[in-house]
Amino acid sequence: MKHLSFLMGPLTIVLLVAGCAVAIGGKATPVAGLAPRSLGGPAVDHVLLGDEALSRILKQPLDLDLRFPPQFGGAEELQNAGTALPDGCLGVVAMLQQGVYESSDVEEVAVAAWRHANRPADVTDVREGVVSLPTAADAGALFATFSRQWQECNGAQTSLPGGVFRLKGKITDVQVADSVVAATVWEGWRSPDPDSVSIPAGRAIAVRGNCLIEVEVDFFNSPRPSAHGPGEINNSAIDVARAMMDRIGALI
Repeated sequence: MKHLSFLMGPLTIVLLVAGCAVAIGGKATPVAGLAPRSLGGPAVDHVLLGDEALSRILKQPLDLDLRFPPQFGGAEELQNAGTALPDGCLGVVAMLQQGVYESSDVEEVAVAAWRHANRPADVTDVREGVVSLPTAADAGALFATFSRQWQECNGAQTSLPGGVFRLKGKITDVQVADSVVAATVWEGWRSPDPDSVSIPAGRAIAVRGNCLIEVEVDFFNSPRPSAHGPGEINNSAIDVARAMMDRIGALI
């Protein structure tokens, strides 16, 4: 949700089986009276949370997903999953897409993937990413664009990009508050049956300083979206995003 296999692969695997610590930075304290500096270089990688922090937030143990090793680099680390319909909704259903950031001067990208350590578990997979831009103004402007696009996609049913699987995504519960935009994406097979199995994922994008944060938290399947309360799935992704925002605040 490296190509589609990295950011959407774990969710697809859950569908197929029918139900079925990374860079941790030190803590820096900003000097009083100085404007926050832009975050860049290896410090961007330190924004990613480790297993202890994620396990505490999501209330279950998580392990690094060795199928998708952590990545750190420039814009080449962004993914190219293709397109999603309707236009403008790709950034909701798939993380860190080249097409979403193509108009921006991306400097660094860091991403890591995690999976549940034990079963039973509510959460199957977690992906966290950070994208640094030259200035806070650049990041704020791009976040404003994302917020508008996500709100326009609320209620949309999308054709998910790439791959041999015929998948659809239903975008619900889009909310924007305090520099975070979040949504729930219900992913399943393309089927005329409205009660076909869907796998819920919480998505969030946040902005802090010159960085954008992306989070996806995938859950085990539920028979229908109404099995979860409005915004319930979003909260996990929002909580992870806010913890990453706090880490940026400490680093700058």
